[in-house]
Amino acid sequence: MEIHPDNGSEFFNNHLLRFWKDRVQGVVLSRSRPYQKNDNRFVEQKNATLVRAYLGYDRLDTVAQTLALNRLYHQMWVYYNLFQPVMHQIEKTFLTLEDGSTRIQRRHDRARTPFERLCETNAISPQRRAEIEALRDRTNPRQLRHEIYEALPRLFDMPNAIPGQPQNVYDTLRS
Repeated sequence: MEIHPDNGSEFFNNHLLRFWKDRVQGVVLSRSRPYQKNDNRFVEQKNATLVRAYLGYDRLDTVAQTLALNRLYHQMWVYYNLFQPVMHQIEKTFLTLEDGSTRIQRRHDRARTPFERLCETNAISPQRRAEIEALRDRTNPRQLRHEIYEALPRLFDMPNAIPGQPQNVYDTLRS
C-alpha cells in the first residue's frame, strides 16, 4: 500500500505514516518530486471536477458517512476510469492574427478512457488487466451512473457527528 499525500512531511505525513505502519504491513510514503509543484495537477483537477462537483465542501465526519463515501468513491472509480473518455491536450500554439491580436490553438489526442490509456502502457499486469476488463464487461454504465446519483442524497441525509460523542475511527477501515 502506498500513501501519497500532497504536502510536506513537516505537516501531517510522519504522523500518518506512523499510524498506518502499525496497522498495515508494507505501507510506503511517496511524494511528489521536490520543487515540482505541477506533479499533482491531474489529481487536483479531478478533485475539482469529481469530488467537489459531487460533494461540495460539506463536512462529512461520521463513521457511517465515511463508509458511504467510500462506497460512492468505488462506484465513481469504476464509472470514470472505465466508461468516461477524456482528451489530453498535446499541443498549444499561440497564433498572432493580422490585426495583432493573439489566439490560442489547442490540439487534443483521441478521447480514451483512463483504463484504455493504462492498457497502452506496460504498467498493468495481464492478470490485473483481465480482472478490470471483466469488471467493465459486467457493469452497466447507465445503471452505475444512476446508482451514483441516488447515493448522493442518502449521503447528505445522514446525521453529522454530535459534539462530545466520539466515534471509533478504526471502524472506517473496514470495507
